[in-house]
Amino acid sequence: MSFDPTTLTIIARGLQSASEEMATNLIRSAFSAVVREARDCSTALLDAEGRVVAQAEMIPIQTAALSAAFAAARAVLDLETIRPGHFILLNDPYSGGQHLNDIILFSPIFADDGSLLAYAGSTAHHLDIGGGSAGINTAARELIQEGIVIPPLLLDYERDWNGGNFERFFFANIRTPDIGRGDMDAQFAANFLGAQRVLALARRHGVGAVRAAMAGVLDYSERRMRAAIAEIPDGRWTGTALIDGDGIAADGPPLAIEVSVEVAGDAIVLDFTGTAAQVGSMFNSPLASSIAAAVTAVRAVLSDTGIPANDGCNRPLTIILPEGSILNPRPGAPVRARATASTRALDAVHDALGQIIPERIPAQGNNTTTGLFMTHAPKGGRMRIHLDILGGGWGAAKGYDAINATDHILSSCRLTPTESIEQIYDHLLMESFGLCLGSGGSGANTGGMGIFRRYRITADGVTLSIYSDRFRLPPLGRSGGRDGARSSLVVERGDERIALGANSTFALSKGDVVEIRIAGGGGWGDPRERERAEVERDLDDGFITAETAREVYGLTTRQEETAA
Repeated sequence: MSFDPTTLTIIARGLQSASEEMATNLIRSAFSAVVREARDCSTALLDAEGRVVAQAEMIPIQTAALSAAFAAARAVLDLETIRPGHFILLNDPYSGGQHLNDIILFSPIFADDGSLLAYAGSTAHHLDIGGGSAGINTAARELIQEGIVIPPLLLDYERDWNGGNFERFFFANIRTPDIGRGDMDAQFAANFLGAQRVLALARRHGVGAVRAAMAGVLDYSERRMRAAIAEIPDGRWTGTALIDGDGIAADGPPLAIEVSVEVAGDAIVLDFTGTAAQVGSMFNSPLASSIAAAVTAVRAVLSDTGIPANDGCNRPLTIILPEGSILNPRPGAPVRARATASTRALDAVHDALGQIIPERIPAQGNNTTTGLFMTHAPKGGRMRIHLDILGGGWGAAKGYDAINATDHILSSCRLTPTESIEQIYDHLLMESFGLCLGSGGSGANTGGMGIFRRYRITADGVTLSIYSDRFRLPPLGRSGGRDGARSSLVVERGDERIALGANSTFALSKGDVVEIRIAGGGGWGDPRERERAEVERDLDDGFITAETAREVYGLTTRQEETAA
């Protein structure tokens, strides 16, 4: 079917608007702070074949590979029998999922004539998913120790969920069932809203026009991706990025993510052969997450920054992820902290492309998901799980200073406000919270600063657990820029200071103070080339010390200039 470009644009924008409205609805309806405040969720619309045609600007690691989750479901389910009231549910990282806490929900959308028109999809990070310990099991050595595994299932809402057998079974195995049920209902509501908006478009423009528009927007994004890739000179470059370690041996060697990036005309091959083997800890990245990282790494540095995000963006890319590597582990390996390896995959791609388009490639940012958990189960009460997703500094790039205190590009979660934390949890208080001054790498353009938070524990029986990175290796500067500061975690108990690593579990006592500090980003360019006015501004704002201004940036005071 062919129709005028104006109609195509109207329908495409309607689909995009619907996906954004789904996200807003999900956030406002959610029970957990991790979804309601941190916004660890995503929404999208897929065509009848399961290709993402529109997605909200939420969490790229979730949405950029959502079609992989649908394809995995389609491979094992008889979707010819799908009907109104059905839904597809999964969280299995080896069936297109991410990690077990990210539950993926697909709801079919049927046109008024009874034909299958599309699917509404949503993902939300659930606070607890069972497993060996509350919040996170840092000692997990196999996937099943991380929680309940849900393979792709085709279920009926009235029979299986709305008080049905599957719902009762599922929440009997979750430590926070009321919160989990509320977040799942928010996903159902978001999908329902998306379906209503798609049906409204079909009633206004016709079912055929909506189907054609879905196909058209995929082709449109592909054309723009290919045109942007064609601007990069042909060639082959290799890149490397390092993870602190395997998450088991505290003093073990770092692990390398390696990639070969080959540009040929309007297409790119990203081959991660040579990357470190999968590990025994939870720092493996499943296939869907690694694909999302590779796609996002390329899209982030193209000259065309307005390409609509959908499956058309993936077509010019060939991504090779060897089985058994940390970016494509064999089934059964734990993956809870998968964002660490995923973000290093992004860093490695940027390291390679930095050799040919250096003006577009930033220094390394914190680029790490830091999940800090403090759980408490009062006697006779339900388990309470505080989860903080903490952002650090971004890497600077040519012509601009990096942003501070922001989650990495694959995640985009928000910081949970202090007021929300203390309103929900009475086993901790936030004593202080701010920027880690000086944590951004120096340069002609400066790296972003990380944050610190100091918690005072107000009850006995609280357990701290964390997964993170950048505790041993700092974010690297680029083109002469200095490295960013590293992350750290300390428990203060009286006069004692107890340093913890990036993969730790620790029993806290009432009165303990927990201080977490998140890495800053690397700087870009020679610090001596930074504008004097900008150095003076940084000094006045307290971002750097007088010593740094003088010794790193070469700033002389007016008195020194006069004496000279």
